[in-house]
Amino acid sequence: MKKNFLFAACCMLLLACNNEKKDDGKMDDGKKDTMSSGDKKPASELLDLSAADPIKKSFAAFAKGDVDGMVADFDDNIRYTWSGGDSVIGKQAVKDYYTGRLKLIQSISYSNEIVLPLQVNESQSPAAPTGKWVLYWTMADVTYKNGKNLKFWMHNANHFNDAGKVDFVGQYMDRHPIMEATKDLMK
Repeated sequence: MKKNFLFAACCMLLLACNNEKKDDGKMDDGKKDTMSSGDKKPASELLDLSAADPIKKSFAAFAKGDVDGMVADFDDNIRYTWSGGDSVIGKQAVKDYYTGRLKLIQSISYSNEIVLPLQVNESQSPAAPTGKWVLYWTMADVTYKNGKNLKFWMHNANHFNDAGKVDFVGQYMDRHPIMEATKDLMK
């Protein structure tokens, strides 16, 4: 039995040490992965992480209590929706809503952010237009003025118009615990 084990171990060692380069079936014809003017763009493309800077700045401003800074890169006609189906339309309406929310918050911070900036060249749905999108995930840690603290994940889907302004935000989180934690503050 020991001889068989020793033989199998030696065979595995020889196979693992084989440094011979194998042909993986790819042919190198010297062409670069560049698109010619007649090539079709891919349906979507990843953008540089810096494309998410306006979204990161917006969250940083809100964490400091700066609602004007939060909406600085928003279009005047922004549509801000929540996963529960409610929404506000217009930069001033978003500003008014979050000014009211800040009156309930003692402190807020965000951590563990994940950003995914995309250029969508082919829409997959009428509700999702082409253009620049930034998907943003973060952990929110909120302490309300009544002493209650919540920690929760949230996700935003942000669309930019041709002028480089955010014209749509879809925010996905469970708002029920937030409403429960702040109901005694709502008067």
